[in-house]
Amino acid sequence: MATRVPFPEDVDTFGSDERISYSAADQTWLLVDEFGEEWEFNTVANKWFQPATDEQIAAMQGYNGDANGSDEETNAAEVNKKKRKAAAAASNAKKQVKKEPENRAVYVRNIPLDASREDIEETFGRYGGMIDQGIDGAKRVKMYADDQGNFNGEALIVFFKKDSVQQAIRMLDDFPFRIGDTNAANLRVEEADMSYKKNQDKSEIKFVRRDKKASERTRAELNRKLAEWSDDDEPAKELLPHNKYAQFAIIKKAFTLKEIEEDPQLVLDIKEDMREQAETCGEVTNCVLYDKESEGVLSIRFKDPRSAEEFVTKTNGKGYAGQKLHVYIPEDRFKFKKSGKEDGVDSDEEAERLERFGEELERA
Repeated sequence: MATRVPFPEDVDTFGSDERISYSAADQTWLLVDEFGEEWEFNTVANKWFQPATDEQIAAMQGYNGDANGSDEETNAAEVNKKKRKAAAAASNAKKQVKKEPENRAVYVRNIPLDASREDIEETFGRYGGMIDQGIDGAKRVKMYADDQGNFNGEALIVFFKKDSVQQAIRMLDDFPFRIGDTNAANLRVEEADMSYKKNQDKSEIKFVRRDKKASERTRAELNRKLAEWSDDDEPAKELLPHNKYAQFAIIKKAFTLKEIEEDPQLVLDIKEDMREQAETCGEVTNCVLYDKESEGVLSIRFKDPRSAEEFVTKTNGKGYAGQKLHVYIPEDRFKFKKSGKEDGVDSDEEAERLERFGEELERA
């Protein structure tokens, strides 16, 4: 009899286990074991458990009802018999096929071979609805390849809401991918086989793990966008308050005090390295190195908060100069120590003051 491979219980290691995926919509870690059974991770108990089936719930409710209705004359043997019967029913229910979770994905064929990922996201986002995002912030679109590694015209798209599945089928099935394109075959859009949840490849699950607040912000942003698209006037219920420091990224473990004391030129080199990396994510308006902080701290200010989020995702946990970088977005005002000898770079407080002054000029 085959034995089940032990389940990891350290959240930091979940991304390296190909059996585990993260549902951004439910904010739940899911695991499909070797026998096809699905498990959920309880972050409070720090344990994996199988969700109760309808049969199990019915069996336990039936037992409780019988126990509560029994009179004082029911003897201990009868009670034990009912307990054994209920336990057996629950055990049998576990072996039955579990009810599949809701399907929020479509499988698409006949996509033009020259279509990009952005083209697919734009088309299905427009006609199907909001596409779900993974915990890394990337939209959940998987493009399949042939044996040579080239796109084969098939893709899997996971939506944020299950209603988008039928909407995408109605709006796009048997229609051209590009309006007016009579040379290409029409799209074939169908509800995806739920096995996609059990057969995610490693490229989908090896993402950079975000902290809880970042996950909440992603979820809130999706709800905000959904509310903007909806015809209903009811506001989204999961909006988070605006974080005025969301344009900043704080970097720690980028250097040691001993290193910059022995070679002052390192200050400029480190700043140049970090700024260059940051500019791959968006426009940078300020970069400050705090040469009096033992944790090796820098702050980077972006023009767009989304660039800061992308920078955190790309950089947090990466190695640099023999250390592992810790990168995050501050939730409140921050203040670190520096000598003030950096030429041509305004402090964070001065940059914030200048920005407020510019906003006042625009309003005048």
